[in-house]
Amino acid sequence: MKRGEDNELPVTRPRKGSGWAVLFAAAVALSASRAFAFDDFPVGARPSAFSGAFAAVSDDVNSLYYNPAGLATMTSPQVTAYYTRLLPNLSDGSNAGLTFMAYGHPLGKDGKWGTAGAGYTELSLQGLFDEQTYTAGYAKTLPWMNISVGANAKILSRKYGETADTLDAGQTLNPAVRLGISDPAFNGGKSSEKTSFDLGALARPLPNLSVGASLLNVNTPDMGLSSTDRVPMVTRLGADYTFPFLKAVADLTRRRYIGGQTDNRIAAGVERGWVFQRYGELRIRGGAGIGSRAWRQISMGMGYEVNGFGIDYVYQIPLGSFSGQGNTQQISLSFRFGRAPGEEELSSLVREEREATARAEEALKMAQAEAKFVTEDRNKLLVEMEQLKGQVQTMQSGKPAAGIPATPAADRVGASSLRERSARDRAQREFSAAYQAAMAAYTNRTQRGATLVERIKLLADIQGKYQDKDVDVSRTKAELERVQADLAQSQADYKITWDFYKKTVSDGADEVQRSSLLERMVRKYSRAGIDISDVKKELEALKKK
Repeated sequence: MKRGEDNELPVTRPRKGSGWAVLFAAAVALSASRAFAFDDFPVGARPSAFSGAFAAVSDDVNSLYYNPAGLATMTSPQVTAYYTRLLPNLSDGSNAGLTFMAYGHPLGKDGKWGTAGAGYTELSLQGLFDEQTYTAGYAKTLPWMNISVGANAKILSRKYGETADTLDAGQTLNPAVRLGISDPAFNGGKSSEKTSFDLGALARPLPNLSVGASLLNVNTPDMGLSSTDRVPMVTRLGADYTFPFLKAVADLTRRRYIGGQTDNRIAAGVERGWVFQRYGELRIRGGAGIGSRAWRQISMGMGYEVNGFGIDYVYQIPLGSFSGQGNTQQISLSFRFGRAPGEEELSSLVREEREATARAEEALKMAQAEAKFVTEDRNKLLVEMEQLKGQVQTMQSGKPAAGIPATPAADRVGASSLRERSARDRAQREFSAAYQAAMAAYTNRTQRGATLVERIKLLADIQGKYQDKDVDVSRTKAELERVQADLAQSQADYKITWDFYKKTVSDGADEVQRSSLLERMVRKYSRAGIDISDVKKELEALKKK
């Protein structure tokens, strides 16, 4: 029996009390629907908040499921666990659950040798039906391009439980009377196990833009028991653009479901994050999706991470064809070993700037080498032109010529000039990318509580480093002027406040009043980074009394 041939299904009637659970298991077993096949549901609360748009985000261990190339972006080990209940409004209270667990580990310092990952996914329905996926993945960033590639090897396992309905498919109108007819769908057994493979790529063509592509189940393994039932290949194309304080993502997913029908889905989401110096990182997310066969959904979620421990939550509302199956609440727990999230992001930006600068300097060296070659070849060309001129004059005088060069040197000079120009253009693009990473790192440090004095130093360093690299640093200049003005205002305010404190002392203020004023001054002006040593000494002296 081929998928989609619903008229060939054996006549079965669900027993009273089994309801949707039996229909669900029978539909999957007989391949009449692909609604619950491998890779049909987004996993992880964060990707689910984007409605599954994660092919180009892929900056954590969840990328093992969406785009294995994203593992290469990890700089510290991470483990995650996720669970959700699917279709909570089934009339008989059946529990269809989806579980995902994964671990990613960079190899070498900052993932120098790539990143390895392992994962486990399970879709189950109360012993009636169970799908399990065991995944091993690897990804690495290519040394000569800003591109990461990755691959997964997976073991897919599908099992059906032994119940009265799977052991006996024949039934009369009286539920109590069974005919003892075996279900032909299980003639080949009640389990199937095959190997599958995923491929992925992730690139950053612009400093704030990432694009990703992945092919899941490229070998489309046949999981059928008594008839062909291939797991469809899933194609994901995604983009991720990061603004100073907002991340915007989008994915296009394409796959085949019923009877070879192609389904297309578009999902998009946004994320806004706040990094607190001592209290971790908070992120708010939202997403929406639309696709074939009236697939619609919207999602809202949030995540919080502190000291490496993270919890993500999403509230998902299905619309369209699944609108009656109930809203779902999903939770992921994760732990990131090593640095805190703010430090992790900062480390990534610093590394990005360093790598872009190295690429730019390499391009400059190439351009300089080509320029030197052009100069040398131009001199040779002048000599050859003089020789050619003399040979032409000799031919005109009727004397035999010594020979005329077959390939003019001008061609070689022209090619070298083009290579020099191309190398210099590449260097300028890489310096621009490094500059954008440096400014992003500055923003990160600002969010984490950098003082005005520290910010001025960072901005001055960035301006001095890139203003002679043919990079537009107007943003840095404007920010530097603004922060310098803020510092000057803070210094003036501090002088006024310190003078006011001295006046309160001369007016006979008690120790409680003086301590309260001094503590407020420390809290306020420490953030500016100005010299408040006089205030600290005065406060320390009061505490000793």
